[in-house]
Amino acid sequence: MGGQMNRIGIVFLLFLLCGTIQAREQALWVTRWDFKSATDVIRIIENTKKIGANSVYFQVRGNATVFYPSKIEPWAWELTGNQANENTLDPGWDPLAVALAEAKKQNLAFHAWLNALPAWRGIVPAAKNSNHLWQTKRSWFMIDQHGTLLRPSRSFYAFLSPGIPAVRKHLAAVCRELAGNYPAIDSIHLDYIRYPDFNEVGRARDFSYDKPSVDAFRKQTGKYERPDSQEWQAFKCEQIAESLRAMRAAVRAASPTMQLSATCKAEIHIATGETGQDVRIWLAENLVDTLIPMAYKRNTTQIREILDSFELFLDGQWQDRFVIGLNADFNEPGEIKNQMELLFDRNYAGEALFAYTSLFPNHQPNQKAKMIESLWRERQLKDLLLQSQ
Repeated sequence: MGGQMNRIGIVFLLFLLCGTIQAREQALWVTRWDFKSATDVIRIIENTKKIGANSVYFQVRGNATVFYPSKIEPWAWELTGNQANENTLDPGWDPLAVALAEAKKQNLAFHAWLNALPAWRGIVPAAKNSNHLWQTKRSWFMIDQHGTLLRPSRSFYAFLSPGIPAVRKHLAAVCRELAGNYPAIDSIHLDYIRYPDFNEVGRARDFSYDKPSVDAFRKQTGKYERPDSQEWQAFKCEQIAESLRAMRAAVRAASPTMQLSATCKAEIHIATGETGQDVRIWLAENLVDTLIPMAYKRNTTQIREILDSFELFLDGQWQDRFVIGLNADFNEPGEIKNQMELLFDRNYAGEALFAYTSLFPNHQPNQKAKMIESLWRERQLKDLLLQSQ
């Protein structure tokens, strides 16, 4: 008994010294709205470490505008302006470089988070002289089955169409530049690598019926496109997969060891039937190293049901490559606890909680943050004890 207690004491000391166990990913999302200065970024990374996370998803691209110096896309207006139509100016500092350096100091895995296909949001247009894609490449944007352009709104984005070869080339160039200029990044993470679902921007709108996509589909199948066509749904899935192939190749060319990850709809029937996300292709071809199904639900029963369906669709494969996305914003501490404990009992690679400011308003930990820290520390200690046996 005494030997067992001594071993637990030694393991606990190692836990305090090491801080985290890298076997499971315990991550926070940091959105582009969470910081305005280098001081903000430093405090964010420090708090991410303190809560017990071992990984951070830090947003560096939102609207085809970026939070690092780029020769391809303009600076994000949020860093220097008060509204979206102001000129995008160099803020005089590099948010990505600051966040990456601080994450390395704190021994956190760093994922550079990109919104892949969204390219503008809000009723205020991009500045005309900003060289933004909404101003210079309007033909690259998605069109619905009625021929109506997907325009940005207060609540949603205008999307680039992955069926357009020039769009895929552009996204690959963004990834190549990022991987080449920041080799210390652990992975590039792709969010919104999909089409909108049928009811996301109005009722029963399907995308994208731009001419290059329609022409390619008709040439391949000899058929006309329609939302309920299995051939059209498969075609959309292939356009997303082809975009991932281009980005994967670009990342590997710049940095053979850098990983690529992506989010997907956890509702698998929507993912495959509406948003073009056949994750079987992504995983079987190793287009992504980690997959994050977005299980943003308000109760544990709903999460259990959609994850059961997700696993069934994949025949129980690849669970060790899933990091499950949970929403800590609209859920109360007790429900977050239930959802996290559900994931602890499954063979997933970890969880990623959305988002930083929901846990650290004004950089101060709230009750949710304290509860999550306790759960993560307890889980890490259990992992250490298991490894010591």
